[in-house]
Amino acid sequence: MGTLGLMAAWLFIVSLFLVDTLTTLAIVGPHVSPARRQAWASVLLVVPLVMLLLSPAGAWAALAAGGIALWRLGLHLAASRLLLRGLVPAPGEAAARIQALATDFGLKHPVAVLLDPADRMEPATLGLLRPVLIVTPSVLALPEPEFRAVIAHELAHAMRRDPLRIWACGIARTLLGWHPLVRRAADLFLLEVEMAADQQAVRWTGDRRGYALALARWGLRQTGRTAAACGPGHAQAVWTGASSRLVHRLTSLTDADMPAPHLSLPAWLGGGRLQRRWWGRMGWFHLPLGVAYTVLYLVVTRLA
Repeated sequence: MGTLGLMAAWLFIVSLFLVDTLTTLAIVGPHVSPARRQAWASVLLVVPLVMLLLSPAGAWAALAAGGIALWRLGLHLAASRLLLRGLVPAPGEAAARIQALATDFGLKHPVAVLLDPADRMEPATLGLLRPVLIVTPSVLALPEPEFRAVIAHELAHAMRRDPLRIWACGIARTLLGWHPLVRRAADLFLLEVEMAADQQAVRWTGDRRGYALALARWGLRQTGRTAAACGPGHAQAVWTGASSRLVHRLTSLTDADMPAPHLSLPAWLGGGRLQRRWWGRMGWFHLPLGVAYTVLYLVVTRLA
């Protein structure tokens, strides 16, 4: 089997792995935590990349991955510098208010807080190694329960190092995004990052329903502002994309019986407490699944 045949084998086995793992995730996912589903999605991105590095195109793939990583790092630094130009240190009272929440939530390291005085940005966590929390006058003016919910979500991103996770996801998507199932895995990973931050924020605030209401109010308010800024030609697309993600997150927060509304579970596997408990025990099944397919590819290439 020549190089072309080995690459065809790579494409076939990778596609089979993605179909198999996404199908298994659709069955298991509704019964495990967002952080566990995020781990599944990360394996969906890592295993094809590892197999590619083990393929005859491995040297070129490593060179491409390194170049993409440097390119995305440069873009991140350039975008960060551009954003930071319009930001100022948050007023002392606001910074102390946020730091008090971080202390209440158990964060060990202080978080730098910057303010967007123009009120154009969303509240965000920026920075790969040293996350910085960005707030706006609109956030500071929120009622205390909503303010606490928004800040808890961003502090969860900072604690979990989510900016670094998202940057790494971008590398895999840029390199392998030509495969539709890799794009699906990347979209799933990014959604699970948000859902995992939601769950952490709920644990901190102790009010699942109140957090969901705050998220809904803020999300709809900001989506309306974005749609208005984009104009009538793009407003519908903005509302549709943002609302679908928001509905998934809100459903996961408010409906304990359907914690993963974005994953379709076959009807014949849908009910029963014992059944849910059994599937939930497969939460780490993605690891042996990824190893098995990687070994399968190595066996195929060695036998060839």
